[in-house]
Amino acid sequence: MSSLKSRLLAPDGYVEKHILFGAEVYLRRLTIAELDAYEQTLKKAQDSGSNTQASIAGANLILQTICDKAGQPLPKEELPTAEELIATKSTHTLIEALKFVQQFSCGSLDSAKKN
Repeated sequence: MSSLKSRLLAPDGYVEKHILFGAEVYLRRLTIAELDAYEQTLKKAQDSGSNTQASIAGANLILQTICDKAGQPLPKEELPTAEELIATKSTHTLIEALKFVQQFSCGSLDSAKKN
């Protein structure tokens, strides 16, 4: 890959520490492709009438943002599964966390912190 192309395609790598579900975690901003994949998965779940699959898609998106201080994904054994998360959280709590990570990923952190 050319040097210019490499620089243009370098990941953003924006990471911040936040409280999520009562735990202090590092969050990374998701890419446009990751957010788009979530939207497609959510639409399929909604079209099929599956609230469970929509909740799992949201939980997976939240879990995708959790990372180490360097922005790298955590080992799977350190995180719950999406199914475990939706089994322990209320709809309101999950939706608030989902809105927060979406706003954080889109760069509107002030809005994310207010909600």
